Formats: sequence, C-alpha cells, structure tokens
Amino acid sequence: MLPAPQLQRYLALSRSPWYSLVIILPLAALYQLLAWLVNFGSDTELRNGADVLLRMLLDLFGLGAPKIMAALVLAAIAAVWMWQRHAHDDEPLEAGVLAVMVAESILWAGLLLLLLLAADTLLLTNRADTVLQTALLAIGAGIYEEAVFRLGLISGLMLIFTQALLWHKIPATLMAVAGAGVIFSLFHYVGPMGEAPSWNTMAYRSVAGVLLGGLFIWRGFGITAYTHTFYDLFVLGLMTVHS
Repeated sequence: MLPAPQLQRYLALSRSPWYSLVIILPLAALYQLLAWLVNFGSDTELRNGADVLLRMLLDLFGLGAPKIMAALVLAAIAAVWMWQRHAHDDEPLEAGVLAVMVAESILWAGLLLLLLLAADTLLLTNRADTVLQTALLAIGAGIYEEAVFRLGLISGLMLIFTQALLWHKIPATLMAVAGAGVIFSLFHYVGPMGEAPSWNTMAYRSVAGVLLGGLFIWRGFGITAYTHTFYDLFVLGLMTVHS
C-alpha cells in the first residue's frame, strides 16, 4: 500500500490527459497492426464500430483523408503535451506510474468480469470469425468506444447539462453517465455486425456502460480504456478456451 501522499500523487497523475494519452499510444499502435494483419488482401475492411463511426463523422467535415487524420492526431498529442508542460512544468514522465495504471486496469477489468459472471452474463464486443479478428474488435472497443461514449459523450452531455441547462455538477454527472451508458448499449445493435436486440443484454450492457462511465469520471480515460480492453480480452480468452 502506498503512503497517502504518494497515493494521492499517483491518483492525480494517472487520470491526467498526458498519462492517458501516453498509455493509449501503444494500444492504438497494436490496434492498427492487427487491423493491417486482419484486412491484408481483403476486399472489405474490418474495424471496430466506434472507429468506423468516428471516421464517418470526420468524413462529414472533409477530415477523413488519412493525411488529415494523422495531422489531427499529431495536433492532439501536441496540445496535450503543451498542457502537461503548462500544468506540471515539464515534469518527466514516470514509467512506474504507467505500469501501475496497467495493473490497476487489470484489477478493474477482473472485477467487472466477476460482476457479470455472477449475473451469468458475459458481454463482448461483436465477435468475428477468428480469434485475431475478435481481438481486433476487442482492442478497438477499448480505445474507440471509450473515446466516443466516455471521453466524448459524457464530457459533451456534462457541458450541455451544466452550461446550457445550468444543472449542478452532481446531477449533471449522474445523468451524463447514465445517458451515455444507455446509448453505449444501444450502439451494439446498430449496423451489419450489430447483435440481435435483446432486453437482457441491453440492460446488462447499460449497467456495464454506467460502471465504465463512473470509472472514467473517477480515474480518467486511459485506465478506463485499458479496463475495457482487458475485460474484452479476458472474455475472449474464456470463450476461446471453452470452445
């Protein structure tokens, strides 16, 4: 157990945008590598649905070209790095914090798995024909579904509730997390690879979305994205073993 001052420092650093960004980069690189391997030589491209949704939104604004998307990513990295320098006086990145963030994410993923096992329900991002394809979708879910439904949607809803509707922060946060959780659940039934609608899975996935939303509010984007990824990979491992 860390002493209280060190624990507080870890909790603050690990939920900061800078550490979230740094820890997400290798996960994003792995996703792109798997996407290349899975889609190599194929006439169709398999990607996570939230990734496809983001690309469609960028296309609407004429920003979907690969070079433009790369420029946007580099601009986001530069903006977060500049924020880090301003907020923390260019404090060096601590590898130990990143390692504990991964370990913490595994812990949260294990707890989420146990909760859903206790409810006799294992949820996974849409399954594909092979383990490699399903792993691609699972890792993509951790990155892009968390970016869309937690980082984007919860933040956007909170902005609307607090600035436009003038709600207090606590009810605004609760409603944003709940609303994003339900929309996250419904998203899994959309599109050609969407699941068949089911009240049972919809309810459980909404609860999972709310739990991930609460984790995002408390622990930040990076840990939540890794938690979602590890959970999906744990489920994929269980399903592979049992099959």
